[in-house]
Amino acid sequence: MSSNAWYVVQCRANQNFRAQENLENQGFTCFQPCLRVEKLRAGRRTHRTEPLFPGYLFVQFQDYGPSWHTVRSTRGVNRLVAFGDQPARVPEGVVDALIQRTRDDNDDQDSRPAIRAGDRLRIENGPFVNLEATFQAYDGEQRAIVLLEMLHKQHRLNLALKDVRPLAGSA
Repeated sequence: MSSNAWYVVQCRANQNFRAQENLENQGFTCFQPCLRVEKLRAGRRTHRTEPLFPGYLFVQFQDYGPSWHTVRSTRGVNRLVAFGDQPARVPEGVVDALIQRTRDDNDDQDSRPAIRAGDRLRIENGPFVNLEATFQAYDGEQRAIVLLEMLHKQHRLNLALKDVRPLAGSA
């Protein structure tokens, strides 16, 4: 009995996306969990998508068949992760859980309510946790400029959007 299972492929250096593209062009189902990260370069914040497991990706194919050799000889692929002479099968449900988790994280970002200038927010993380602030403007895709009133003075803060939530009735 042969069924599709998930396996792990080790990619050549900096060729995760190339390996995935070439495997998908051959009809394989691939999954490469990625994170959207914020980097500071030359004083500017940039956003990039990076693999969660650099150098590795998941590929699905039949347990017993000619697929092993096809996968191993794909451009961008270094080798199939194996124990002995058998490719290491990923336990059932692990990749499905990663796919669901990735989908949930993206849904959380997409379902975030729109915030407008003047809206009241609650800070949920960091040194100002549980304090209220006033939204002033967006600073890129992932950050917000807020005004925090403290000691009879307004302080301008730049916070990650994930660290603030609109108060009920504000957004």
